[in-house]
Amino acid sequence: MAYDYATTEQRALETGEMELILDVTPDAATGDITVTGYASVRVVGVVPLIEDPAANAQVAVQALRDGSTLNKINLKLWQAANSAAAAYKKFRLLVRGIK
Repeated sequence: MAYDYATTEQRALETGEMELILDVTPDAATGDITVTGYASVRVVGVVPLIEDPAANAQVAVQALRDGSTLNKINLKLWQAANSAAAAYKKFRLLVRGIK
């Protein structure tokens, strides 16, 4: 299932890569995003956007580049140790991409 995302910031790096900040809106415990306009992306970091600290303090996001589609990121959300998230909150990805 594809998640919705929006690019909130991007900047060119001296290496020729682009650094992107993506706000992701999930609607299920697992999903993916395909970063359009890029041949390859890799995840540098993930930040959950905690809207209710008491309810979402243990939210974690697993983000891995897809093995066959290099501009696709596979995502899995966790709420506590070894349990899938029940409420899906927005999170932010820092990625580097090559066009």
